[in-house]
This record gives sequence, structure tokens and C-alpha cells, in this order.
Amino acid sequence: MNTGTLLTRIRLEQRSLIDINKKLYELEHLLPAPAPEQFIKTAKSAALLSERSTAQLRNFLFTVCGGMPQDYYLQAAEMQGIRLNVDDDILSVRLPALLLKKTRTEGFKFLQPAIHAALKQYAEQQNLPHFCECTICIEHIYDSCLPIKAVRDYDNLETKEVLDIITLYCMTDDTGALCDQFQTTRFADSSCTIISVMQKEKFSAWLDMKNPAKSVKS
Repeated sequence: MNTGTLLTRIRLEQRSLIDINKKLYELEHLLPAPAPEQFIKTAKSAALLSERSTAQLRNFLFTVCGGMPQDYYLQAAEMQGIRLNVDDDILSVRLPALLLKKTRTEGFKFLQPAIHAALKQYAEQQNLPHFCECTICIEHIYDSCLPIKAVRDYDNLETKEVLDIITLYCMTDDTGALCDQFQTTRFADSSCTIISVMQKEKFSAWLDMKNPAKSVKS
């Protein structure tokens, strides 16, 4: 790629980031009492521009390098805030976002290669537990700044794409014949999703520890 082409691509990425910044300024000026519909529309626009910018920057890097740099997605997982932990043979996967509605799964795709990379490395270095029959617990954690009406119905959320990745590394299958599934909601400092996989006999103690009945915002 010659210097002129590189400069054109760099300036394209600069314009994308400027567009995102403009949307964030718009959000700032909508405060302190924004019209909810306008605020949501502008926030969505900023997020979509960011999705496009992320994809373009990845493609730019891969083009410059002649392919994907080694450990890129593993480093992306670290930057995105994907966290894995195994404690008492319970695998917990923390994702830095709430699961999306079933009709809007595109926005979650940028996390998928990073989740794969993080699980692959953990399996190689830490020996992930393998589950034949298990319980899958999904914690939907909402930012405490959000109103209670922001909480969505569980049956409207897309879980399959993420569970398929986790299943690949530590489960025989996520069929209902082998796996129970539990979902709960609570509020905390920031929004995220935590998916825990455990032997069925550990679920009762896990639930007592989480005590979800006291975690929902009043």
C-alpha cells in the first residue's frame, strides 16, 4: 500500500472519529433534561458510528500487516473488558455489555472473535472444566443510573451466539436435555453480562451467594 493510499485511509478514520465526537457533543448539549426519544436516537447513532469505525480500523490494520497480527483478538479481549475466571470448578465469563435483543444481534459481533480468543487461551493455560450436565446462569447487570423500565424481558434477549462459543470450549452440548438455565437481573456500577457454568449440584449454593432477590433496584 503506497503512501498516498495510506494517507487517504488514515484521514478516513479521522473523519469517522470526528463524526463520533460530534454525536457525543450533541448528547452533551441535550442535557440536563433531554427528550428521551432524541437522546436515545443520538446515542444509537454514536454507537453505530463507533461500530463502523472499529470494523474499518481492524480492516486497515489487517491490510497494513498483511493479515491479523498475532494475539490481536486476545489483546482486544483485554481492552474490551472480557474476563474469565474459574473458581471451585465454576466458570464465569464477564462480557462488557448487556446482551442485545434477538432482532439486534449485529452489534455484538465485534465481541465474538475476542471471546473465542480469551476462552482458547484460558483452555490452553488453565485447563477449563468440562461439563456434560450443567446449569448455566446468566446475570444481566444494569448500570444503576438506568431506570427500572430499562430492564428487558429475558425471552427477548439473544443468548445463543454467546452460549455457542462457551459451549465449544467447555460443554458437551447446551441442549435442554443436558443443561438447566437460570437468568437474573441486578444493578451495579456499570452494565455488563456474567455467564456462569457449573455442575447442577453447585447451583443452590451459587444462588444463595448471589441472593438475587435483594439485588433488584427498588
